[in-house]
Amino acid sequence: MSEKKGMIMTVKHFMHSLAKAASLSEVAMGQEISIKVDLILGHDGTWPKMLSAWKQGEYKMAEGNKFLITVDHAFPAPTIEDRALQQEMAEVCKEKNCQLYNHGEGVLHQVVAENVDIQRGMIIVGADGHVATSGAFGALAFSVSAEELVPVLETGNYNLKVPEVVIINLDGDLRDDTMARDIALYILGNQEIEGKAVALKGSFIQKASIDSKMTLCNLLPEAGVVTAFILPEDSEEEGNVININVDSIEPMVAIPPGPTVVRSLKDLEGKKITVAIIGGCSAGRLEDMVAVADVLKGQFIHPEVTLIITPASSKIANEMDEMGLTSTLRNSGAVIMPPGCGPCPGKHFGLLSSNDVAITTTIRNSPGRIGAKEAEIYLASPLSVAQAAIKGTI
Repeated sequence: MSEKKGMIMTVKHFMHSLAKAASLSEVAMGQEISIKVDLILGHDGTWPKMLSAWKQGEYKMAEGNKFLITVDHAFPAPTIEDRALQQEMAEVCKEKNCQLYNHGEGVLHQVVAENVDIQRGMIIVGADGHVATSGAFGALAFSVSAEELVPVLETGNYNLKVPEVVIINLDGDLRDDTMARDIALYILGNQEIEGKAVALKGSFIQKASIDSKMTLCNLLPEAGVVTAFILPEDSEEEGNVININVDSIEPMVAIPPGPTVVRSLKDLEGKKITVAIIGGCSAGRLEDMVAVADVLKGQFIHPEVTLIITPASSKIANEMDEMGLTSTLRNSGAVIMPPGCGPCPGKHFGLLSSNDVAITTTIRNSPGRIGAKEAEIYLASPLSVAQAAIKGTI
C-alpha cells in the first residue's frame, strides 16, 4: 500500500469556507475565529444536558437560527422517563420553533441528509459525535458537547480554532469482500489524524456512492478529527497528503477497547460471536442493506446468534420493502428494528449481557457501550457482520 506525506500547506477550499463564514478575507491555521452557523443539530440523547444548560442562561434562540432535532436514541420510548422527555422536547420545539422529527423518521444524520439541502461549505454544528457525516456533501460540520451547543443556539455563532488540514487521497477500487467502512476502519487504525480536519478526495471518492461517502465521514470522528469532508472533484488542493490505495485494504475489524485499535479481520478468524448488529447512523443506508441481503438470501443465521438490523431512516425502510430486502432479512432470522440508532447507544433493544460477544457496524466499542461492561464489541463492515452472523464466528 502506497502512502506518502507531502509538505504542510493551507488547503484553500477549507480556509476559504471558514473565512467566508467568519466574514474575514482570510484565516490561518491556529487562528481563533467565530463563524456563522447555517444549521444546528440535536437529538434526544444529548437533549437533557443541553436543555438544563440552556435554561441556566438566557434561554433564547438567536434570530434566524435553524435547529433540527431528532428523537432517535430511544424511540419508541423504552421507559416512562424517556416518554416524558419526548413530550418535553415537543413542547420546547414548538415554543422555540425548532424542526422536530419525532415520528420514527430515523437517525439524525440520515434525516439531515434526506431533508436538508446541504450545500458545499455549509457550516453545521451539533451535539453529537458524528455530525461530520454531512461532510459527504461538502459541508463543514463540527461536533460539540451538549453544554457547548447552548452559546451556538443563543448567538448563532461557533467559536473555532482553525485546525490543520490533512488530505487523504483514496485511489483504486474496493475488493469484493470490502466496503467503505473497511477503509474508514483502516484509517482509524493507521493514521494519526486527531485534532485535524480531514479532506477526502481521489479516484475512489469520485466513483463512490453518497452512502459510502457518508460512511467515511461518519466514522472518522472516532479518531478525534475536528471534521471530515469531501473535496470537489476538480480540486487541486495542496497540503499534508496521505495516499492510500483502497484495493489493498482487507476486511478490517476494530477490537476492544476502542475504534482505533484495528486489526485485519483474518487475525480474528474463528472468534465465536453471539450477537450481530447492522445499521444505525454508520451503516444503515440502502447500500448497506443491499449488501447484507445479498449475503443472507437463502441463508439462515447461526442458531446461537441474534442478528439485529436497523434501517437509518423510514425512507430507507420503505425502499427495503419495495425491493424485497425486508422479507429476505427476516426470512434469514434477522430482527428488523424501527429506524433510528438501534442498539448502538445502549438505550434499549438489543442490550448485551456480560457473556455476549458482538460484531457490529456501530460507531463505538468502548466497555459498556451497548450494555454490560464485560461484553466484547468488535466493529466491522456490514458484509463482515452478515457473514459472521451466518457462521457464528468472525
